[in-house]
Amino acid sequence: MRNLRLDVARGLLMLYIIVAVHGAYWLGVGTGAGEARSWMLFEMPCVFFVSGYAYALSLRAGGAAEGAQYYLAYIAGRAVRILAPYWLYAAVCLCMLFLKGGASAAAVAAWLNPLQFGQGHTFFVLNAHLWFIAPYLGVAMLMPAAARAVGRRPPALAALMLPGALLILAADLTLHTELGKNVLTYAVWSVLGYAAGAGGAGLTRARCLQLFALCCAMLAAAWSRGWISLDMQANKFPPNPAFFLFGLAWFCVWSVAARLAPESMLERLRAAAWFRPFVEHGYSLYLWQGLGYTLARYVGNRVDAPLALVWVLAILFTVGLGMAAAPMESLRFSGQAKR
Repeated sequence: MRNLRLDVARGLLMLYIIVAVHGAYWLGVGTGAGEARSWMLFEMPCVFFVSGYAYALSLRAGGAAEGAQYYLAYIAGRAVRILAPYWLYAAVCLCMLFLKGGASAAAVAAWLNPLQFGQGHTFFVLNAHLWFIAPYLGVAMLMPAAARAVGRRPPALAALMLPGALLILAADLTLHTELGKNVLTYAVWSVLGYAAGAGGAGLTRARCLQLFALCCAMLAAAWSRGWISLDMQANKFPPNPAFFLFGLAWFCVWSVAARLAPESMLERLRAAAWFRPFVEHGYSLYLWQGLGYTLARYVGNRVDAPLALVWVLAILFTVGLGMAAAPMESLRFSGQAKR
């Protein structure tokens, strides 16, 4: 059975990433906002929270499964579902490089390796978003063990936030790779989502407001002493404790807002034809937005189109390409445990 609020959250996040975040950072929409533009970059903590929440619901629906056989089947299944659509996208991008005369054995190796995601062999924004693939797969590999550590009856979210913050601080001080910091940071968010989905007590409205004020105060104090920048783009790559506090503040905002949304409005939104692709094929749309924006910029340059038209074309190309490639998301490893 579909979860209404989870579906709407997934769809809204993907819509926000494709339209707002990458419209701003890839096309320069709203560049006049300066550093404040980076304060819209709350999407990735929310994506991984929703992913952890969905994992908890899948375990509740399918029953707990443990042991090496389950884990290997789970990892193989997740790898196929994540990497097969990615490799299709990579193959198309390599074809474009070939047409531009930039294809080589090194380019093929770079694109097929999700740790490299085509770096050094790309143009415009074909691969600008693909940093996400390796952390996404890494967090998926950690989730069975993390869920077991948290337990079937997890503690309240508030009880997990301080250990999560300390873990991210330790990672910031000790890990020296962006991938490691990405995986650990977003694993914390996925565990918070898992705890919420598994029945852990959420935050009351009053607690959300208190936590929001605390996070803002801590960020302001750290900034005033020159310890951090308020440019969240810099704090996001790689994610640091300031970015975690920033994510928590936004999480509080959306936790309060979600309580105010009536079910009838959410049902109408999920049923809307224009919204369904963002719910049902979000991963494919995420992948193909790189090509969608690249093609829109190419067309826009050829006909000297205004920025608004290029933006609309980028969204339309993304949705069309993503829906065409969406069947790749249905591939399953033959031994995958059903969830």
